[in-house]
Amino acid sequence: MSPTALAGAPVRATTTITLSFGPMLVMPLSVFTGTEETRVARSEFYRGDANIPLGRAVIRKDTGEVVHPTDVTRMAQASNGAWVTFTDDEIAACTSPRGLAEIVCFVKAKDFGKYLVEGVKQVRPKREKGKINGAVEKAFVLLTTVMRERKLYALVKVAMRGPARYALLDADGNLFLVYTADAVRQPTTAPASVAIFDAERNVANMLVDAIGIDAPTLVDTNAPVAQAYVDQKAQGVEAPAPVEHNIDPSADLMASLLASLSAQQGEVAS
Repeated sequence: MSPTALAGAPVRATTTITLSFGPMLVMPLSVFTGTEETRVARSEFYRGDANIPLGRAVIRKDTGEVVHPTDVTRMAQASNGAWVTFTDDEIAACTSPRGLAEIVCFVKAKDFGKYLVEGVKQVRPKREKGKINGAVEKAFVLLTTVMRERKLYALVKVAMRGPARYALLDADGNLFLVYTADAVRQPTTAPASVAIFDAERNVANMLVDAIGIDAPTLVDTNAPVAQAYVDQKAQGVEAPAPVEHNIDPSADLMASLLASLSAQQGEVAS
């Protein structure tokens, strides 16, 4: 992505994390949002009255009254601050017809990494009364076959809910929604000019090899643990104490690298 196309750099961190490079070398880091909203946002109001906003549960914020769906109006804010009704039909009229997906071009598989994925959906030939139209199925299979043979993705402009979005369709029917370049922020800061010595680089490479280079299939190991915790808590089981990380950043980088390498090699050996 061209630097000139990127959104402005973030100025405020959202949280902090501590990155461990091996067991004994830690780096406290600030976390910033890497994207910003570019789409026109809509809010819900009572009967189109910008003075009566509605909450997520469709409840009037001023009285707490439950609002009937027919009394909910979606509105967008103009540049001058005024709120105007902005319907799905109006969005379709000024962007792309709802439900239409147009192939803009094809993208080589090796260039997939140039796009930042926002979410993943899947597409399949539509069923009508439980059956798939044979002509549609053959056309879809032909498209994906050619894409697979030529190692291509289809760059698609698609309108589903709200304004049209861009997505990359692969030969397996996965539809990867992607951010536009102007939604991706510029780097927070330019890389600092830091002198790296050969000895430090050598040990760091040894630590990388000790940690390992792989491409594992990732599964969510946190969800079952969290569910088990919730189930135990419901039965009155006391929550486990949080794990504490007491390793402090060291000014002696080489010492931290060697200690981390030694600890990592010890973990692998055991």
